[in-house]
Amino acid sequence: MYRSNKLVSFVTGVLSLFGLLLAYVPAVNASPTGTLSVVATGLHSPRGLSMGAGNILYVAQAGDAEHAGSIIEIRNSMSNSPKTRTIAGGLPNVGDEGEFLGVSGISVQGTGANQSVYAIMGIFPDAGGNPLFGSLLKFGFKDSFENVANVGNFGIAYTTANPDPKEPEPDSNPYGVLAIPGHVYVADAGGNLLDEVFPNGTIHALAYFPDEIIRDAIPTCVAQGPDGALYVGTLALVDSFSSPSAKVWRIDPATVNPTDPTATPKTLWASGLHPINGCTFGPDGNFYASQLFTNSFFFNPAGDVVKIPFADPGTHTLLTGGALGFAGGVAVAANGDVFVADGTFGEGEGRVVRISQ
Repeated sequence: MYRSNKLVSFVTGVLSLFGLLLAYVPAVNASPTGTLSVVATGLHSPRGLSMGAGNILYVAQAGDAEHAGSIIEIRNSMSNSPKTRTIAGGLPNVGDEGEFLGVSGISVQGTGANQSVYAIMGIFPDAGGNPLFGSLLKFGFKDSFENVANVGNFGIAYTTANPDPKEPEPDSNPYGVLAIPGHVYVADAGGNLLDEVFPNGTIHALAYFPDEIIRDAIPTCVAQGPDGALYVGTLALVDSFSSPSAKVWRIDPATVNPTDPTATPKTLWASGLHPINGCTFGPDGNFYASQLFTNSFFFNPAGDVVKIPFADPGTHTLLTGGALGFAGGVAVAANGDVFVADGTFGEGEGRVVRISQ
């Protein structure tokens, strides 16, 4: 789903395969541990979420055939009457078969006049037909934006020089972004990279994520843990059709090797997960990840959010009992309420859901 130029042939093959696997798909048995309420509806391929000051929730929408990509903010997101405002519109997208690629990840840093909203555009210019594809965009206080660097072009250059053994064709799909004081990190799902983007536009590849048994890892999100380390969630899409294969890797920023990203030390922090599409740490210190689906079956995805205690990464708790569609980005408010984008894939109506724990 997130492999740009391989998308259509892959999705078509997967849908054909599902007809053969139907009898072997296990049922999802999970009891919801949170109460769901809808915060916003009528969205178009909602992807990344990020919680800003004052419980203002920021949402990246990739858009669809009739709607351009955009970034919206949801004020009063904790109330029964949230207000939605578009802060950036007209962003390009491309796609068919119900899957649209455009603005993907989003991350808010700072407050007030010092607040910046970082958004990452998917794929790369040659694949999307627009120079904004693959770009890291920085939106300021008055909604203007700066094009910091093109991470997609960087990913293409890297994968051209360092082809993946199982996917040798150059590819890049910047998907998740994390902005923290002094650093901006991007998870490149197509290039299987964790990048850092500097204010002057310089990009360093910090870590490479090797292939799974069948296909590639596909890192989709990055979050900073209570220990200051970076935690990167993977989609592991193809491998997860047979068994949950998504993982969360821990990377110490002090040990990265930009000269050889394959040599950067990585610790497997959590495994046995369904495809991760977004992740964050909450104020309680727990790790939260949206799962695109939880039953290996696209026609009934049973998307969810999994909570993983920081001190016990082997414990996985589903919050909705598989009540979501194709779950996307995830964010957590100060009171512990969890927000998740739902309906991130397909041309149906997307929404943002709040899960009160």
